[in-house]
Amino acid sequence: MFFRLYKYSLIQSKNQKLMIFWNLIFPIILGTLFQVSFGNFIDKTVVFHQIPVAYVMEEGADTSFTELLKRLEEDSELIKVQTVEEKEAKKLLKEGKVEGIFVNREAKLSEISLIVIESDMNQNILRSILEQYKHTYTTFATIAIENPAGMQAAIDFLEEECQYLKESSITDTKQNITLDYFYSLIAMNCLMGATTGLISAVNFKANLSTLAARQLVAGTNRFRILLPDLSAKITIQFCYIIFSTCYLMFVMKVPLGEKWGLILLTIFIATILGIFLGFFIGVVGKMRESIKEAICVSVMMTSSFFSGLMIAGIRRIVEVYAPLFNFINPASVIVKALYSLNIYDTYGRYLQCIGILFILIILLGIGSFTMIRRERYASI
Repeated sequence: MFFRLYKYSLIQSKNQKLMIFWNLIFPIILGTLFQVSFGNFIDKTVVFHQIPVAYVMEEGADTSFTELLKRLEEDSELIKVQTVEEKEAKKLLKEGKVEGIFVNREAKLSEISLIVIESDMNQNILRSILEQYKHTYTTFATIAIENPAGMQAAIDFLEEECQYLKESSITDTKQNITLDYFYSLIAMNCLMGATTGLISAVNFKANLSTLAARQLVAGTNRFRILLPDLSAKITIQFCYIIFSTCYLMFVMKVPLGEKWGLILLTIFIATILGIFLGFFIGVVGKMRESIKEAICVSVMMTSSFFSGLMIAGIRRIVEVYAPLFNFINPASVIVKALYSLNIYDTYGRYLQCIGILFILIILLGIGSFTMIRRERYASI
């Protein structure tokens, strides 16, 4: 009987076009808009990478500047140098293949120059390199004339103090703040199961559904009818979320993480939470279905808002000023679970989040089934 009812519920669920749009198509559209809007914005404007630069060196030019560029490229990985002719260098700059051109014409400090066509962070770094080199060159020249004996001490001091930027990461995973939006989108998609859970609850209440009234009169064990229906709702919603998540990862190329198995587990548990949340709202009280739908959507969107769906970083602000709310906010917990998989090498934070999700599911389940067991009808 379980599998027959489960099959019928699957067929019924997959034919609900409104649910297909909101639970499957809408998250895909929103994810596409996120990626089109943000794209690689953070990667291009915030995350530091080696700066491509062209270097033009004429005969008799200052070789010490050449040595400096070599060290910056090989040791510090600050820049990536292409030594070319001046005509080729200008072509590369015009095509945007290099950020600037260092021109070293003669063995004179004043003849070393920088050519750029923009004024951005990378160009400012290149200017800083040239200015620091000129300042250091002038300082050493002055020391060599006025106090030759102090030359070695000045060199030792410079080697200790001089540091350069190097691209590195505290984790093997590439991170940017835009991932908060995509994690929150997945959390919202999981909580959208609340709408299907609500439908299941409405179809189970005899005062709201004629089908439920017939089932109650038939005398069939209520839980034998309920469990196949909830299982089918969880299955359909889980498939919807997997499809939209795969779309984000493999079509939109959003780096959600490489621990695919644990991501699936998190989504599955979050899907159960979403279904149970909607079911709990549906069985509590004797309000009209429209009012319960409004409550369901309000809870879902409020939870998603404070997880960072609309404003990146708001979850961290809430963590500082209202940590208890973050602790029980379903969407925030889901986001933290996914985020911890992508950030941390250990699983302590992830297991904590999963534990919270299980506790919420148990509480909602106990509350829902208690309400059902106590429900009686004077007449149908």
